[in-house]
Amino acid sequence: MPGERIVFDGLWRCLCPSVDITTLSRLIEPLRSPPRRPVLSSRSHTSITDRQSRRGFRRVATGALINQQPNNESVEEAHIQYLKRIAKRSPWIPGVLFGRVGAFATKLDTIPTKTIYTALRELSNATGTYSSTITLIEYLITERKERPNVMLYESLIRANVDRNHGSAAIAGQLLEEMEKLQIPITPQIYQALLEVTAVHPDYVLRNKVLFEMRNRWQSQTSDSLINIIIGLLRDNQYELALERLEEMHKDPVTVPTWLYDVFLYVFGDLGFHDETLSILKHRFKVANISHEPLSPNVWQFLLDVFSRDAYYEGIKYIWDRSVSRGDSTPPDGVITNIVNAAANHMDATLAISAIQMLSNRGRKLELHHYEPLVDIHVHQGDIRRAFMALCIMAKAGLRPDLSSTRSIFRVLRESSEKTDNAMGLLDELRSQRNIPIAAFNVVLEATKLHHGFKTALDLYRSVRRICDERPDLETYHILFAHCTMRKSMNFLFAEMEAFSIQPTQTTYNHLIRISCLQDNYEQAFQFLEKMKTSKTAGISNNWWMGKASALALIRRCIQAEDIRAQELIEECRRRGISIDAEVEELLERVQKLREHSEVDAGAAAEETSPTEPSRSVQSPKLGAMESWA
Repeated sequence: MPGERIVFDGLWRCLCPSVDITTLSRLIEPLRSPPRRPVLSSRSHTSITDRQSRRGFRRVATGALINQQPNNESVEEAHIQYLKRIAKRSPWIPGVLFGRVGAFATKLDTIPTKTIYTALRELSNATGTYSSTITLIEYLITERKERPNVMLYESLIRANVDRNHGSAAIAGQLLEEMEKLQIPITPQIYQALLEVTAVHPDYVLRNKVLFEMRNRWQSQTSDSLINIIIGLLRDNQYELALERLEEMHKDPVTVPTWLYDVFLYVFGDLGFHDETLSILKHRFKVANISHEPLSPNVWQFLLDVFSRDAYYEGIKYIWDRSVSRGDSTPPDGVITNIVNAAANHMDATLAISAIQMLSNRGRKLELHHYEPLVDIHVHQGDIRRAFMALCIMAKAGLRPDLSSTRSIFRVLRESSEKTDNAMGLLDELRSQRNIPIAAFNVVLEATKLHHGFKTALDLYRSVRRICDERPDLETYHILFAHCTMRKSMNFLFAEMEAFSIQPTQTTYNHLIRISCLQDNYEQAFQFLEKMKTSKTAGISNNWWMGKASALALIRRCIQAEDIRAQELIEECRRRGISIDAEVEELLERVQKLREHSEVDAGAAAEETSPTEPSRSVQSPKLGAMESWA
């Protein structure tokens, strides 16, 4: 007797989702001997995961299920309470139809078919009712012998809106079956399909539905337009989604405020800040803020993404309309970003307000909080306020350094007049505040640039009159950078020792370079020895000269035919300092100078003694030096 024919269509696949093509093919194939299962050791901790099915179900370890059990129970309990609320809205429907699937599976015989259809309509508009809907439809078809109709197909399509179990592909198959069975496709079917594509993006199915709706002269409702927009956003069609939103504004359609919030989240996260700010302004324009205020979470999210990308216009808009009114409280990191953005756009009011908010929280303000204020005052041309900000930093127990005054130096280097005025401002402020050494250093640096080293050294002698603080290492590095005289170098180095300022590797590089400029460069080797033997906490620093200082000392040794040049070259090679090309060039230059001097000496000897043969003297040491390169 022939077996019953299995019709594998979309309706059957939706009713029995566990049966797919692979499963059906295994049912039809002849029986095979089952494969041997691998035996795992009891000590093995390997996680076994089955091939992921169409819906993404996986088999996980029992321990993981035990850990997740309390959470699943709470979700199930919340879902039951949700179904009970739906049942209260429909008291004419037996409450058993809104219970668990297993609860009403055996109690449907006494319920009329019409009542079950009514329950299907209610369940179709609810969330998380996929299993209940499928069970009821399966019961109607198998037990009540109901023929497929519009209501059943609509319920099945709407069931596929479920984000965990739904599928746009199955919804599309159901639509094709309706066309084959010549079941009339109603506007509600198209609306359900658009809802499915809003949750499970499918560009082809969405366009097919819209095409058929236009051919049938069916107008799009506001819900249809919203589903289209959400589907486009999920499908990463951002420009099309924004165009659809603009079309909704042109039509007499009320746009829900939550749709604006969705755009704010999506566009804000993607960095479309201009569009995000435009949508935010439009939402304030069209929505009733008193009845539909913007969520504090949205305010906080937008301020976070705007400050992250230093989008000043958006930061200013949200600060004035939310933060300043106390509607949202940004975290410390966001406030720091806001201060930096305000500094870049020279908004002193915003920066001071943000810093004041941090101060009110009892946070200890650091250099990176005050430095933007210095930059703002400099951009506004108020050098006095910039110096006052440095004084406030020093009063707060902070030590501004050379990097804190770069914006001031960029202005002072433009003209000597501004530098002289800055010095006058320091003289004026010293009677009111304690001048930090960083403020003096930036004026000293500009003075050296415009008036030279001698004037800068004279200004240094007045440091104790202007500042209560002693000079720091940066003060001497500014002066050493342009010092060329041994006397000045020794004076500054003695000053460092008097103030107990320990020289660094940079300091020794300056000292060696200056010593190489003198007739007697032996002091350079003395500083090099101190540099090599310097220690920190009893541990050797292992310092060595930089490339520029090393070349300067090697040049003097080659010029003086000092054999110590070979030791310097070998040590530089050992430390990975590439100087071979420069040394070779130095040797060639010295050789040419000696050849020219010998030619000049020979010409002078011929003029004095024409009959005496000329003699050329070759230095044997120079020939040895040529082999070093």
